Amino acid sequence: MITDDTALVSVMHANNEIGVLQPIDALARLAAEAGAAFHCDAAQSAGSLALDLTQLGVDYLSLSAHKLYGPKGVGALVVRRGARLEPILHGGGHERGLRSGTLPVALCVGFGAAAELARERREADARRLAALRDRLLARLEAELPELAVNGSREQRLPGNLNVSFLGAEGEALLAALPELALSTGSACTSAKREASHVLRALGADEARALSALRFGIGRGNSEDEIDRAAELVIAATRRLRALSPVWDELRRGRKRAARS
Repeated sequence: MITDDTALVSVMHANNEIGVLQPIDALARLAAEAGAAFHCDAAQSAGSLALDLTQLGVDYLSLSAHKLYGPKGVGALVVRRGARLEPILHGGGHERGLRSGTLPVALCVGFGAAAELARERREADARRLAALRDRLLARLEAELPELAVNGSREQRLPGNLNVSFLGAEGEALLAALPELALSTGSACTSAKREASHVLRALGADEARALSALRFGIGRGNSEDEIDRAAELVIAATRRLRALSPVWDELRRGRKRAARS
């Protein structure tokens, strides 16, 4: 997609629906070879992964405090020394002429404190969240046939799990699980009742894309909560599949394939 006219390449470090990690260092090298600047949206990965601007090779890296358990309403743009920036807000000449306006001091301090805690806890948190995610997936796969994990099982955020429950529509599962805070896609697209563009881009058919649920596992979750969530999801999926003509057709198709 890079041409001679490309000025900037922007790629998120971790996808906000399926949690899959992108090879940012390799992509940044491609952009640099073409003479384009590179921006990485690391809002999803900050706090879960080590972020080194030099190692990643990017020119700009954006972060959001609330993804680090910090306050909402404040973020940061990390800029490589020598990378160009043009202001979009003019006025008093704050931030060396790059962004006029008074910064929210309390939010900035909260962001800094959250980042410090995230740095101290990152490795331990990542191990614990990955173990909880794998525990949830193992329980679901043991009890429910016809599950499909969306995205890489290895190259993904430790606290993200995106699964398609074939034969049970994602929106119906959400309605059947009021005790759980889940989504069928990213928070950015939560108002859209349509198949995820991310899953469709991966080649998922409509049935798989519409039966997907995204689980976000966080610092405050426990093994007991994971086990309880699995019980609720398994029970709800079985109820919905029992009423689903799609599930009946899927099972009949599997039986015909097995006989042949």
